Amino acid sequence: MHRPLFRLSVLALALGVCGSAMAATHGEVAAREMRHVATAFKGRMAGTETEQATAAYLAKAFKKMGYQVGEQPFTSSFEYEKADKSKVKREVKSINVIATKPGMDGKVVIVGAHFDSRTPKKDSDIGKIGGPKLEGLDDNASGVGMLLEIADQLKKTKTQHTIKFVAFGAEELGLLGSKDYVARMSDSDKQNVIAMVNMDSLITGDKMYFHAGKETVAKDAKAGFVRDRALAIAKKLGIAADTNPGLDKEYPKGTGCCSDQESFDEAGMPVLAVEATNWEIGDKDGYEQTTNKAIKDGMSWHRPDVDNVKNLETIFPQRVEQRSRDFSRILTPLVIELAGGKAK
Repeated sequence: MHRPLFRLSVLALALGVCGSAMAATHGEVAAREMRHVATAFKGRMAGTETEQATAAYLAKAFKKMGYQVGEQPFTSSFEYEKADKSKVKREVKSINVIATKPGMDGKVVIVGAHFDSRTPKKDSDIGKIGGPKLEGLDDNASGVGMLLEIADQLKKTKTQHTIKFVAFGAEELGLLGSKDYVARMSDSDKQNVIAMVNMDSLITGDKMYFHAGKETVAKDAKAGFVRDRALAIAKKLGIAADTNPGLDKEYPKGTGCCSDQESFDEAGMPVLAVEATNWEIGDKDGYEQTTNKAIKDGMSWHRPDVDNVKNLETIFPQRVEQRSRDFSRILTPLVIELAGGKAK
Protein backbone atom coordinates (compact mmCIF):
# COMPACT_ATOMS: atom_id res chain seq x y z
CA MET A 1 0.00 0.00 0.00
CA HIS A 2 1.47 3.32 -1.06
CA ARG A 3 0.16 5.23 1.95
CA PRO A 4 2.16 8.47 2.24
CA LEU A 5 2.28 8.32 6.05
CA PHE A 6 5.84 6.96 6.17
CA ARG A 7 6.66 10.15 4.18
CA LEU A 8 20.88 -11.36 -2.97
CA SER A 9 20.33 -14.19 -5.15
CA VAL A 10 17.09 -16.02 -4.39
CA LEU A 11 16.27 -17.42 -7.81
CA ALA A 12 16.97 -20.91 -6.50
CA LEU A 13 13.99 -20.74 -4.15
CA ALA A 14 11.52 -23.56 -4.65
CA LEU A 15 8.85 -22.61 -7.16
CA GLY A 16 5.99 -24.73 -5.84
CA VAL A 17 2.80 -23.19 -7.20
CA CYS A 18 -0.90 -23.28 -6.58
CA GLY A 19 -3.56 -24.72 -8.79
CA SER A 20 -5.29 -28.02 -9.36
CA ALA A 21 -7.78 -29.42 -11.82
CA MET A 22 -10.67 -28.18 -9.71
CA ALA A 23 -11.00 -24.81 -8.02
CA ALA A 24 -10.15 -24.98 -4.33
CA THR A 25 -12.47 -24.12 -1.47
CA HIS A 26 -12.87 -20.34 -1.16
CA GLY A 27 -9.79 -18.86 0.50
CA GLU A 28 -7.64 -21.98 0.48
CA VAL A 29 -5.28 -20.79 -2.26
CA ALA A 30 -5.21 -17.22 -0.98
CA ALA A 31 -4.24 -18.15 2.57
CA ARG A 32 -1.50 -20.50 1.42
CA GLU A 33 -0.05 -18.06 -1.09
CA MET A 34 -0.16 -15.08 1.28
CA ARG A 35 2.05 -16.93 3.72
CA HIS A 36 4.33 -18.31 1.02
CA VAL A 37 4.96 -15.02 -0.76
CA ALA A 38 5.57 -13.23 2.54
CA THR A 39 8.10 -15.72 3.89
CA ALA A 40 9.79 -17.08 0.76
CA PHE A 41 10.22 -13.66 -0.84
CA LYS A 42 10.72 -11.22 2.01
CA GLY A 43 12.40 -7.98 1.06
CA ARG A 44 10.92 -8.04 -2.45
CA MET A 45 11.87 -4.41 -3.07
CA ALA A 46 11.51 -3.00 -6.55
CA GLY A 47 14.54 -3.62 -8.72
CA THR A 48 16.04 -6.36 -6.55
CA GLU A 49 16.69 -10.00 -7.37
CA THR A 50 14.02 -10.88 -4.83
CA GLU A 51 11.42 -8.90 -6.73
CA GLN A 52 12.49 -10.64 -9.94
CA ALA A 53 12.24 -14.03 -8.22
CA THR A 54 8.75 -13.16 -7.01
CA ALA A 55 7.75 -12.21 -10.55
CA ALA A 56 9.09 -15.55 -11.82
CA TYR A 57 7.12 -17.40 -9.16
CA LEU A 58 3.89 -15.62 -10.05
CA ALA A 59 4.39 -16.18 -13.78
CA LYS A 60 4.88 -19.90 -13.18
CA ALA A 61 1.82 -20.05 -10.93
CA PHE A 62 -0.39 -18.43 -13.58
CA LYS A 63 1.01 -20.69 -16.31
CA LYS A 64 0.27 -23.79 -14.25
CA MET A 65 -3.34 -22.64 -14.03
CA GLY A 66 -3.45 -22.50 -17.82
CA TYR A 67 -3.25 -18.75 -18.39
CA GLN A 68 -1.38 -16.92 -21.14
CA VAL A 69 1.38 -15.06 -19.30
CA GLY A 70 3.39 -12.04 -20.36
CA GLU A 71 5.92 -9.85 -18.59
CA GLN A 72 6.16 -6.09 -18.90
CA PRO A 73 9.59 -4.83 -17.75
CA PHE A 74 9.90 -1.11 -17.17
CA THR A 75 12.46 1.42 -16.00
CA SER A 76 11.53 4.40 -13.87
CA SER A 77 12.94 6.44 -11.01
CA PHE A 78 12.08 7.65 -7.53
CA GLU A 79 13.26 10.39 -5.21
CA TYR A 80 15.57 9.39 -2.36
CA GLU A 81 16.40 11.58 0.64
CA LYS A 82 19.93 11.37 2.04
CA ALA A 83 20.97 11.97 5.64
CA ASP A 84 21.81 15.61 4.90
CA LYS A 85 18.23 16.08 3.55
CA SER A 86 19.45 16.45 -0.01
CA LYS A 87 17.40 14.53 -2.57
CA VAL A 88 18.56 12.46 -5.51
CA LYS A 89 16.85 10.52 -8.27
CA ARG A 90 17.40 6.77 -8.24
CA GLU A 91 16.68 4.57 -11.23
CA VAL A 92 14.73 1.36 -10.72
CA LYS A 93 14.08 -1.54 -13.10
CA SER A 94 10.95 -3.46 -12.23
CA ILE A 95 8.33 -5.62 -13.92
CA ASN A 96 4.60 -6.30 -14.22
CA VAL A 97 3.35 -9.87 -14.65
CA ILE A 98 0.19 -10.23 -16.75
CA ALA A 99 -1.95 -13.38 -17.00
CA THR A 100 -4.69 -13.31 -19.62
CA LYS A 101 -7.94 -15.23 -19.85
CA PRO A 102 -9.23 -14.50 -23.38
CA GLY A 103 -12.88 -13.64 -23.81
CA MET A 104 -15.11 -13.56 -26.87
CA ASP A 105 -15.14 -9.81 -27.46
CA GLY A 106 -12.89 -6.78 -26.94
CA LYS A 107 -14.07 -5.87 -23.45
CA VAL A 108 -11.66 -6.37 -20.55
CA VAL A 109 -11.77 -6.72 -16.77
CA ILE A 110 -8.47 -6.06 -14.98
CA VAL A 111 -7.78 -7.60 -11.57
CA GLY A 112 -4.58 -6.42 -9.91
CA ALA A 113 -2.37 -6.35 -6.83
CA HIS A 114 1.19 -5.15 -6.30
CA PHE A 115 3.80 -7.72 -5.30
CA ASP A 116 6.70 -5.50 -4.25
CA SER A 117 7.35 -4.62 -0.63
CA ARG A 118 8.47 -1.25 0.70
CA THR A 119 11.80 0.12 -0.46
CA PRO A 120 13.43 2.59 1.98
CA LYS A 121 13.08 6.05 0.44
CA LYS A 122 15.48 7.90 2.70
CA ASP A 123 18.50 7.21 4.86
CA SER A 124 16.48 7.51 8.05
CA ASP A 125 14.25 4.63 6.90
CA ILE A 126 17.10 2.12 6.88
CA GLY A 127 16.48 -0.62 9.41
CA LYS A 128 13.07 0.80 10.34
CA ILE A 129 10.86 1.08 7.27
CA GLY A 130 10.88 -1.49 4.47
CA GLY A 131 14.12 -3.21 3.59
CA PRO A 132 15.32 -6.81 3.14
CA LYS A 133 13.70 -8.14 6.33
CA LEU A 134 10.16 -6.95 5.55
CA GLU A 135 7.82 -9.89 4.86
CA GLY A 136 4.84 -7.69 4.06
CA LEU A 137 2.12 -10.25 4.81
CA ASP A 138 -0.50 -7.51 4.92
CA ASP A 139 1.16 -5.18 2.40
CA ASN A 140 0.93 -6.82 0.02
CA ALA A 141 1.33 -10.58 0.08
CA SER A 142 -2.35 -10.53 1.03
CA GLY A 143 -3.36 -8.89 -2.24
CA VAL A 144 -1.09 -11.21 -4.23
CA GLY A 145 -2.61 -14.24 -2.52
CA MET A 146 -6.09 -13.02 -3.41
CA LEU A 147 -5.01 -12.39 -7.00
CA LEU A 148 -3.90 -16.02 -7.31
CA GLU A 149 -7.04 -17.14 -5.50
CA ILE A 150 -9.39 -15.49 -7.98
CA ALA A 151 -7.33 -16.69 -10.92
CA ASP A 152 -7.57 -20.23 -9.56
CA GLN A 153 -11.31 -19.97 -8.97
CA LEU A 154 -11.91 -18.71 -12.52
CA LYS A 155 -9.48 -20.86 -14.49
CA LYS A 156 -12.25 -23.17 -15.78
CA THR A 157 -14.99 -20.53 -16.07
CA LYS A 158 -15.98 -19.34 -19.53
CA THR A 159 -16.44 -15.59 -19.81
CA GLN A 160 -17.71 -13.26 -22.50
CA HIS A 161 -15.04 -10.67 -21.74
CA THR A 162 -11.29 -11.00 -21.34
CA ILE A 163 -9.82 -10.99 -17.84
CA LYS A 164 -6.31 -9.77 -17.17
CA PHE A 165 -4.73 -10.63 -13.84
CA VAL A 166 -1.89 -8.17 -13.26
CA ALA A 167 0.77 -8.32 -10.55
CA PHE A 168 2.26 -4.82 -10.42
CA GLY A 169 5.86 -4.03 -9.58
CA ALA A 170 7.19 -0.92 -7.81
CA GLU A 171 3.88 0.22 -6.32
CA GLU A 172 5.64 1.32 -3.17
CA LEU A 173 7.76 3.82 -5.11
CA GLY A 174 4.77 5.75 -6.41
CA LEU A 175 2.49 3.32 -8.27
CA LEU A 176 5.20 2.95 -10.91
CA GLY A 177 4.05 -0.42 -12.28
CA SER A 178 0.42 0.56 -12.75
CA LYS A 179 1.40 3.92 -14.20
CA ASP A 180 3.58 2.16 -16.76
CA TYR A 181 0.77 -0.29 -17.55
CA VAL A 182 -1.72 2.54 -18.15
CA ALA A 183 0.80 4.56 -20.16
CA ARG A 184 1.03 1.70 -22.65
CA MET A 185 -2.74 1.54 -23.14
CA SER A 186 -4.30 3.12 -26.22
CA ASP A 187 -7.49 5.17 -26.00
CA SER A 188 -9.33 2.15 -27.36
CA ASP A 189 -7.79 -0.09 -24.69
CA LYS A 190 -9.00 2.26 -21.98
CA GLN A 191 -12.50 2.47 -23.42
CA ASN A 192 -12.75 -1.31 -23.49
CA VAL A 193 -12.01 -1.68 -19.77
CA ILE A 194 -15.21 -2.55 -17.93
CA ALA A 195 -13.54 -2.15 -14.56
CA MET A 196 -10.24 -2.47 -12.72
CA VAL A 197 -10.29 -4.28 -9.36
CA ASN A 198 -7.29 -3.68 -7.08
CA MET A 199 -6.49 -5.51 -3.85
CA ASP A 200 -4.08 -4.14 -1.28
CA SER A 201 -3.59 -4.78 2.46
CA LEU A 202 -6.35 -7.22 3.43
CA ILE A 203 -5.28 -8.55 6.85
CA THR A 204 -4.40 -5.98 9.54
CA GLY A 205 -7.37 -3.65 9.19
CA ASP A 206 -10.40 -3.92 11.43
CA LYS A 207 -12.91 -3.83 8.57
CA MET A 208 -13.27 -4.97 4.98
CA TYR A 209 -13.79 -2.10 2.54
CA PHE A 210 -14.80 -1.64 -1.08
CA HIS A 211 -14.35 1.79 -2.69
CA ALA A 212 -14.90 3.44 -6.05
CA GLY A 213 -12.50 5.84 -7.75
CA LYS A 214 -12.39 9.47 -6.66
CA GLU A 215 -11.92 10.89 -10.17
CA THR A 216 -14.37 8.72 -12.09
CA VAL A 217 -17.30 9.04 -9.67
CA ALA A 218 -16.77 12.80 -9.47
CA LYS A 219 -17.54 12.89 -13.19
CA ASP A 220 -20.25 10.23 -13.17
CA ALA A 221 -21.73 8.62 -10.05
CA LYS A 222 -22.50 5.51 -12.12
CA ALA A 223 -18.78 4.74 -12.10
CA GLY A 224 -19.32 3.43 -8.57
CA PHE A 225 -21.29 0.44 -9.86
CA VAL A 226 -18.54 -2.09 -9.06
CA ARG A 227 -18.32 -0.92 -5.45
CA ASP A 228 -22.09 -1.12 -5.14
CA ARG A 229 -22.19 -4.65 -6.54
CA ALA A 230 -19.41 -5.78 -4.20
CA LEU A 231 -21.28 -4.43 -1.20
CA ALA A 232 -24.52 -6.01 -2.39
CA ILE A 233 -22.85 -9.41 -2.76
CA ALA A 234 -21.32 -9.08 0.72
CA LYS A 235 -24.70 -8.20 2.20
CA LYS A 236 -26.37 -11.17 0.51
CA LEU A 237 -23.67 -13.47 1.91
CA GLY A 238 -23.92 -11.98 5.39
CA ILE A 239 -20.33 -10.73 5.32
CA ALA A 240 -19.67 -7.42 7.07
CA ALA A 241 -18.25 -4.93 4.56
CA ASP A 242 -18.27 -1.18 4.17
CA THR A 243 -17.02 1.75 2.13
CA ASN A 244 -15.24 4.94 3.14
CA PRO A 245 -17.79 6.92 5.20
CA GLY A 246 -16.30 10.23 4.05
CA LEU A 247 -15.41 11.59 7.50
CA ASP A 248 -12.35 13.34 6.04
CA LYS A 249 -13.28 15.85 3.35
CA GLU A 250 -10.15 15.01 1.35
CA TYR A 251 -11.45 11.49 0.81
CA PRO A 252 -15.04 11.67 -0.48
CA LYS A 253 -17.56 9.15 0.75
CA GLY A 254 -17.42 5.86 -1.11
CA THR A 255 -13.99 6.41 -2.64
CA GLY A 256 -10.54 5.04 -1.81
CA CYS A 257 -6.96 6.07 -2.24
CA CYS A 258 -3.32 5.25 -2.26
CA SER A 259 -2.85 2.17 -4.39
CA ASP A 260 -2.65 1.04 -8.01
CA GLN A 261 -6.30 1.61 -8.81
CA GLU A 262 -5.54 5.35 -8.79
CA SER A 263 -3.57 5.03 -12.05
CA PHE A 264 -6.66 3.65 -13.77
CA ASP A 265 -9.09 5.99 -12.04
CA GLU A 266 -7.13 9.02 -13.16
CA ALA A 267 -7.22 7.67 -16.72
CA GLY A 268 -11.02 7.50 -16.64
CA MET A 269 -11.59 3.79 -16.03
CA PRO A 270 -14.08 2.58 -13.37
CA VAL A 271 -12.26 0.99 -10.43
CA LEU A 272 -12.84 -0.97 -7.27
CA ALA A 273 -10.35 -0.54 -4.43
CA VAL A 274 -10.39 -3.51 -2.04
CA GLU A 275 -8.71 -3.15 1.34
CA ALA A 276 -8.97 -3.72 5.09
CA THR A 277 -8.37 -0.76 7.40
CA ASN A 278 -10.50 1.51 9.61
CA TRP A 279 -11.74 4.82 8.25
CA GLU A 280 -13.40 5.72 11.57
CA ILE A 281 -10.35 6.09 13.82
CA GLY A 282 -7.38 8.46 14.08
CA ASP A 283 -7.62 11.20 11.48
CA LYS A 284 -10.39 9.23 9.75
CA ASP A 285 -8.38 9.07 6.55
CA GLY A 286 -7.84 5.31 6.44
CA TYR A 287 -4.17 5.51 7.47
CA GLU A 288 -4.76 3.90 10.86
CA GLN A 289 -5.80 0.31 10.31
CA THR A 290 -6.80 -1.07 13.68
CA THR A 291 -7.79 -0.34 17.26
CA ASN A 292 -5.90 -3.43 18.42
CA LYS A 293 -3.42 -2.22 21.04
CA ALA A 294 -0.88 -4.85 20.03
CA ILE A 295 -0.27 -2.82 16.86
CA LYS A 296 1.67 0.31 17.80
CA ASP A 297 0.05 3.44 16.36
CA GLY A 298 -2.58 1.21 14.76
CA MET A 299 -0.54 0.52 11.62
CA SER A 300 1.50 -2.39 10.31
CA TRP A 301 2.44 -0.83 6.97
CA HIS A 302 6.12 -1.04 6.00
CA ARG A 303 7.33 -2.17 9.45
CA PRO A 304 9.47 -5.35 9.40
CA ASP A 305 8.86 -6.03 13.10
CA VAL A 306 5.08 -5.84 12.67
CA ASP A 307 4.07 -6.85 9.14
CA ASN A 308 5.21 -10.45 9.21
CA VAL A 309 3.45 -13.79 9.38
CA LYS A 310 4.44 -14.77 12.92
CA ASN A 311 3.47 -11.44 14.45
CA LEU A 312 0.18 -10.83 12.65
CA GLU A 313 -1.01 -14.40 13.11
CA THR A 314 -0.23 -14.18 16.82
CA ILE A 315 -2.22 -10.95 17.14
CA PHE A 316 -5.02 -12.04 14.81
CA PRO A 317 -5.49 -15.84 15.06
CA GLN A 318 -7.37 -17.25 12.05
CA ARG A 319 -7.54 -13.79 10.44
CA VAL A 320 -5.69 -14.96 7.33
CA GLU A 321 -8.17 -17.80 6.74
CA GLN A 322 -11.18 -15.63 7.53
CA ARG A 323 -10.25 -12.74 5.26
CA SER A 324 -9.11 -15.09 2.50
CA ARG A 325 -12.44 -16.89 2.57
CA ASP A 326 -14.62 -13.78 2.86
CA PHE A 327 -12.87 -11.73 0.20
CA SER A 328 -12.89 -14.70 -2.17
CA ARG A 329 -16.60 -15.31 -1.64
CA ILE A 330 -17.30 -11.70 -2.60
CA LEU A 331 -14.74 -11.09 -5.32
CA THR A 332 -15.00 -14.38 -7.20
CA PRO A 333 -18.68 -13.98 -8.18
CA LEU A 334 -18.13 -10.26 -8.71
CA VAL A 335 -15.35 -10.78 -11.27
CA ILE A 336 -17.34 -13.53 -12.99
CA GLU A 337 -20.27 -11.16 -13.24
CA LEU A 338 -18.14 -8.31 -14.57
CA ALA A 339 -16.59 -10.62 -17.16
CA GLY A 340 -19.95 -11.92 -18.39
CA GLY A 341 -19.50 -15.43 -17.07
CA LYS A 342 -21.75 -17.75 -15.13
CA ALA A 343 -21.01 -18.77 -11.57
CA LYS A 344 -20.85 -22.51 -10.96
